[in-house]
Amino acid sequence: METLSVNNYFKRLTQAFGGGWNRFWYTPSDPLPLCLIRVVTGLFALLFVFSYTADLSYFFAQGGLLPFELTEQYPPYNAVYNPARLSYLTYLDEPLTLQIAHWTGIGVLCLFTVGYFSRVTAVLGLIITLSYIQRAPLLTSEFEPLLAALQFYLCLGPCGARLSVDRYLVDRKRQSNLEEKKYFSATLANRLIQVHLCIVAAMMGLAKISGPGEIVGAQEWYDPWGTGEAVWWMISRPQSRLFESLTLLREYPYLVAAWTHLIVLVELIFPILIWNRMARPLILVLGTMTWFSLMLISGIAPFYALLLVASISFVTPRRISGWFCKASLNEHNTSLDRA
Repeated sequence: METLSVNNYFKRLTQAFGGGWNRFWYTPSDPLPLCLIRVVTGLFALLFVFSYTADLSYFFAQGGLLPFELTEQYPPYNAVYNPARLSYLTYLDEPLTLQIAHWTGIGVLCLFTVGYFSRVTAVLGLIITLSYIQRAPLLTSEFEPLLAALQFYLCLGPCGARLSVDRYLVDRKRQSNLEEKKYFSATLANRLIQVHLCIVAAMMGLAKISGPGEIVGAQEWYDPWGTGEAVWWMISRPQSRLFESLTLLREYPYLVAAWTHLIVLVELIFPILIWNRMARPLILVLGTMTWFSLMLISGIAPFYALLLVASISFVTPRRISGWFCKASLNEHNTSLDRA
C-alpha cells in the first residue's frame, strides 16, 4: 500500500511538472509582442550594420586596419577556432565586392524590419549581423551579442505574423482581416527572450555587488557601487555622458547614492519578481526607468536600449494592441479636427 502511494505521488509529480513545463513554453499565444520586437530589433540591426558604411574598406579591404590575421591574434580566438572564418566578409577583400555585400545586407535587414519574407530574412539578417561581429571582434561591445541573441530568438517564432508586409499582403489577397492566430512557437521565442533578459539583469546586479572594485592604494580596494558613488563616476566622465547638465548632481550626494543603490536593487529583484503577475507592471516600470537612466550616463546606450526592447516580451498582447488602438484613435481625431 505504501509502495503504491509513493508510486502514485511520483506519477502525479511528473505529470504536474510536465504539464507546467509545457504550459510555460508551448501554450499557443498571440505573436504581437514578438512582432513588435522584430521591428525595433531590425532597426537596431540596420543601425549597427550601417555604422560600418564609411569605414568599410578602411577596416576590411586588402591592407585594411583589421586584416583577418589580426583576428587570429585576438585573445579569445586562435588559429584552429576562429569565428571570423564563418563571416562572409573574411573572403571579400576588394572594395567593390565589400560594398556590394554591405548594401545587399542592408537591403535584407530592411526587408526583415518591415516583415517581408520574414522567415527567410530573419535567418539571413542573423547571418549578416554575426558576420560583422565575427569579422571585427575588436570593435564589439555588450550591445552586439545581445542584438544577435534577439535576432536568433526571432528566427524561432512567427515574427512576421503581425505588423508586417507579409500580413498586409495576405489580408489584401483575402480582402479581409484574418482571425488572430496563436502559435506555440511565438510562446517559445518570447519565453527565451524573457529568460535571457532575466539572466542578463541578474548577472549585472551580481557583478555590481560582488566585484572587487577599483584599487586606490597599495592594498586598498574601493567599490563605487557599494559606496553609492558609481553613478557619479559615470556622470563625471565627459566621454560617456549625454547631458552636461547632469553634473549638477554633485551638489546632491544622497540623491546620487540612492540612484546607484536603486540600480543594483532593480537588477537583483527584476529576474525574481517579474514572473509575478501582480508585481510585473511595477517591476517593468522600475526596469524601464533604471535602464533608461543608464542609457544617459553609461556610454553604452544601445545596449540598455536593447534591454528595453527585450522587456516588451513581458507586455501582454492586449496591452500592446491597446497602444496601437489609442494611436489610431488619436490620429483619427486629429484628422477630424483638421477637417
